[in-house]
Amino acid sequence: MRQSAGIWLLMALGLLFGLIADPGAADPVTDSGEVNLSELRAFDLLCKCETGCIINTVSLSSGGNYLAVGDFDHSVSLFNPDGKKLWNYTTGDVVYTVSISSDGTRVAAGSNDKKVYFFNRQGNLLWNYETGGSLNSVMVSSDGSYVAAGSEDGKLYFFNREGKLLWSFDSGDSVRSIAISRDGSYVAAGGSNQCIYLFDSKGNKIWERKTGSVINSVCMTPHAYYVAAGGSNYNVYLLNQKGEFSWMHNPAFWISSVSLSSNGSHLAAGSFDDKIYLFNSTGTKLWDYRVKDDIYSVVISPDASFIAAGSWDDMLYVLDMEGNEFWNCSCEGNINCVSVSLDSSVLAAGSDAGAAYLFERNSTFFAQFFEDERFLSGNGLRESDLDTELETGLPLNEGTATTGGIENVVEIASASSGKVSGDTNNEEDPAAESSGSAESSSKLPGLLNFFKFPMVLLLAVLIVALYLKNKTFKTRTRKVNSEYFENLDDDIHRPENQ
Repeated sequence: MRQSAGIWLLMALGLLFGLIADPGAADPVTDSGEVNLSELRAFDLLCKCETGCIINTVSLSSGGNYLAVGDFDHSVSLFNPDGKKLWNYTTGDVVYTVSISSDGTRVAAGSNDKKVYFFNRQGNLLWNYETGGSLNSVMVSSDGSYVAAGSEDGKLYFFNREGKLLWSFDSGDSVRSIAISRDGSYVAAGGSNQCIYLFDSKGNKIWERKTGSVINSVCMTPHAYYVAAGGSNYNVYLLNQKGEFSWMHNPAFWISSVSLSSNGSHLAAGSFDDKIYLFNSTGTKLWDYRVKDDIYSVVISPDASFIAAGSWDDMLYVLDMEGNEFWNCSCEGNINCVSVSLDSSVLAAGSDAGAAYLFERNSTFFAQFFEDERFLSGNGLRESDLDTELETGLPLNEGTATTGGIENVVEIASASSGKVSGDTNNEEDPAAESSGSAESSSKLPGLLNFFKFPMVLLLAVLIVALYLKNKTFKTRTRKVNSEYFENLDDDIHRPENQ
């Protein structure tokens, strides 16, 4: 009897264990190869690079193997993906800006001590140059051959890798932001004199455009076919290589940061009205997304699969190109800067909490979320892809950027979310129809899965109830039998004369 009771108990416990420890929950990848997105994070924390002081600026190498950091404690540091500090250099004042070459062999930095610094990967200072004012923005070309710097003294400086000043330009007022093309052929600048500039590597001014606004942020496509800027009069500007205004737009508040997709089809802007904005190449606002505080830094990933933004609500936000937030993370302090590696696999954010956070993209999540297995291949965006993409000097059609293994991510995001953006053609597509039927057929396992848990629970309860009932019955029987034998025993031992 005890053996039978034990079997019932084991069966009940087995079913309950099956309910609690469901294989699909333990392993996000099921037997069918499908992934349970709720069990995956879009990004995994690689490391927390601690400096103990406010992080002002971060810059990632091409594959995310090196992270350059500038902080309020007058330091320039280089970290690896394990969070190990490879070296640290102390300048004469706060470091507001850093930039690293694609291969991580060269790091440029600008400090409030009015100097531009240039280091190799080992942390050796190769040269420095004293300007007439605090450095607001420093950029190194992809191969480390050129360095551009914008200063409070109103000048734009351009150096070769040996530290020779090739030329400078005096704008007459503070240069607040600069951008450099990947090969160093072009430099864009903007600042307090309310102008946007484009220069070539020889110092020739290609164009100058007055905006009527202090320019806080400038960026460009890899070969400078488009230049974007954001200003204090709440305007976002997009100009072509000839300096013609493609459009300007007023989102409603002070613009702190702008970022262009590699082919110029989309422009993201961060604002002090607590919003992230996305515009297309014609100036149409596709969407805006509100967070809880000012946006200080925004960047479109080079493969156009996501937009990352850092806010003073302590949060790092990641959205798809349709404006859907699919990941966020607290960085324990105001986020001043965000950087994405050229292959879009690594994301970095610098916080007031005295640390830079390094995150790695979860390729399994991205493959499932965007329904594109090429995210699993590990073929990131290469610089040669950018060169090919922009060879014609014309932007590709919107949403069809070739990204070295990740193609048409904007359309993929639309398909996965079931939404259609305002400028997308809405004609019927047989392929879409068939994918819809496949979608509906895939709902059946989900439906069965939905009912599986209550069924298992009910069965487990029934088994436990039967077990308890059986045990109670046996206990009663044992008690009756015990009383019977006790009475029998009394009868046997009772004297006959009584």
